[in-house]
Amino acid sequence: MSINLTIVDNFLPEKEFNKIYDNISFLEWSHDSHSLSDERKRDLDNSPHSYHIWYSNGPLAPKDFLIFTEALRNKFNKEIVHCELSSWTWVNTKEPLPHIDYVKDKCEQQLIFYIKSDERINGGTAFYRQDKKGNEIDVHVGFKENRAILFESKDCLHTPLLWNSKNKTMGRYSAVFQLVVKDIHTL
Repeated sequence: MSINLTIVDNFLPEKEFNKIYDNISFLEWSHDSHSLSDERKRDLDNSPHSYHIWYSNGPLAPKDFLIFTEALRNKFNKEIVHCELSSWTWVNTKEPLPHIDYVKDKCEQQLIFYIKSDERINGGTAFYRQDKKGNEIDVHVGFKENRAILFESKDCLHTPLLWNSKNKTMGRYSAVFQLVVKDIHTL
């Protein structure tokens, strides 16, 4: 597996980021349909605990979605062809739950935008490689406020990095987008 991953700090303008940061923890959170299937649970060898992945509030309001559309264009030189999912998320899963979200023509790329967490515990995202022994972390991206990561979804095993957290309530607030994007050709 090769990872096609791009990281951009200061993804949103400061004014927009601060507004999101100040309001994110006051959203109403839902956990509907954000759990692993029984079949997937059986596939996880070392995760006997909670299989809940995240809480969400979404889809994003059109004005918020536009902020991210513009930042994706300005910072990554990408245009959205299709958006399968856009959501504010809060994850506090302590067990690593590597998963792949790829769906052809629906979720070919993912954008994760970090908003609020404890930078000392990492709180970012781990990307795995699979070998005969199982899954091994190949790359990890640390949490940093206002950081965005864009990656190809196909064969991209990943999970939030929160298992060493001593803070049982903070978790990680982010925005998640499952997308199909294309390059913007500039002259």
